[in-house]
Amino acid sequence: MLNRIVNPEIKLIAVSVVCAALLVLGHLLLAKSLAEQVWVEYTAAAIPFVLFGIGALAIRFAIAKENQD
Repeated sequence: MLNRIVNPEIKLIAVSVVCAALLVLGHLLLAKSLAEQVWVEYTAAAIPFVLFGIGALAIRFAIAKENQD
């Protein structure tokens, strides 16, 4: 089995794709057809906090990689 080294830039691109998917999901959840559901309100309210956490972890990752170099 080959061990592959993934570039830090590739990891950060994957994180940005996940963040974009969360933004799209948040907009789709707030559509009129789902707006009356109880779970939609909690999920839509949690998305900004998840994005903030992902952003904070990405900044820590980038700082660690810069200090490593």
